[in-house]
Amino acid sequence: MDMSDTGRRIRGTASPALDHRLIRRHNGKRILDAIRHHGPISRMALARRAKLSAPTVCALVDDLLDRRGLLRSVGKGASNGGRRPLMVDFNAEFGYVAGVDIGSRSLRFALADLRGNVVCRRENRTPTSSRDAVLDAICQGIRELFTDAALDPRKLFAIGAGAPGMTDVNTGRVINAVNLKGWTDVPLRDTLHDAFKVPTTVDNDVNMAALGEQWVGCARDCPNFLFIALGAGVGAGIVVDGRLYRGSRWYAGEISHMHLDHRQWNVDYGARGYLESLTGAEAIAQSGVKVLGPASGGKLSADGAAQVFAAARQGNVDARKIVQEVAVYLGTAVANITAVLDPALIVFGGGISHVGEQLFAPVRQVVARIVPNVPEIRLTAVGDDAQLFGSLNSALQLADVRLFESL
Repeated sequence: MDMSDTGRRIRGTASPALDHRLIRRHNGKRILDAIRHHGPISRMALARRAKLSAPTVCALVDDLLDRRGLLRSVGKGASNGGRRPLMVDFNAEFGYVAGVDIGSRSLRFALADLRGNVVCRRENRTPTSSRDAVLDAICQGIRELFTDAALDPRKLFAIGAGAPGMTDVNTGRVINAVNLKGWTDVPLRDTLHDAFKVPTTVDNDVNMAALGEQWVGCARDCPNFLFIALGAGVGAGIVVDGRLYRGSRWYAGEISHMHLDHRQWNVDYGARGYLESLTGAEAIAQSGVKVLGPASGGKLSADGAAQVFAAARQGNVDARKIVQEVAVYLGTAVANITAVLDPALIVFGGGISHVGEQLFAPVRQVVARIVPNVPEIRLTAVGDDAQLFGSLNSALQLADVRLFESL
């Protein structure tokens, strides 16, 4: 291994046994990575992929096959003139990870193997009685995944959870979630860790959605992008150089508080913020009541924002004005973000994003009027699953650490 001077000094002070374990773990990681990406594979091909000697690869593969169960034999491969080689593959069913999407109306769960293949999903209603009732329901939902899939819960390797509102990633505490009753300074990570005794990561729901889009969505090959969620709330997950940017106090991406009109500085918008008060689902529905409500007894259904967009598509002039106004505010916000961060891509998700080009075509026009370089603006490629996939991906990263530490 190529090591810096600092690395040599550290290595020089380590015991031979510790040094051997570190080298073994490093080599084991290279082998596992190569098998997961290129398996099924023969030992000789694996040695070439991992750039390790054949004896080293054979010894580690035999150990991972026989003692640890991380690999499995999958028969013989094609012959290149000699004997057909024995093939090995990663045992993705060695363990599982759970992802949790916490919403004000529903709790969504998914279970995936160690390659990220989803094996089970379920959705439960979010309790409204208390904070502890929601925490209990989250733990119960994870247990039900294993029951539904007929799997041993002892195979749970890690948990990832996305929560609405500000979250301290270091402590795993939800600082404040305005859409969940009593959710202030909630020890979500500790609760899940105490219940399941596995590594657990917790993040803001929109950050998790950005990770999901980066993993399996339209941002897979884009190191600099934003995921903007439009729904009951408005928020952004910011990815810079392939990594989430959270800010110095976990506040990065709270664009609901972005202010676009100095004449409104004296107005108290509370926890929801200025931008959300103009472009969130509730704001759109309230605007709709003023122009569409008289025809329906002065009120809209619970999905009032969707009714406004539907009326606009049907030619209602007042509804079209509402949609255009929302596009102006969103486009201005996107332009301001673009001027600061210069993202290559902005992905929109959340309930309101389902209207598609009806909203995003005018948003692009507004952005183009304000900044010279317009980022690509796209609708999420994974729909409402972005946050759930992000939670699974974050859990898989924890599972990887756990796997490699066991080598």
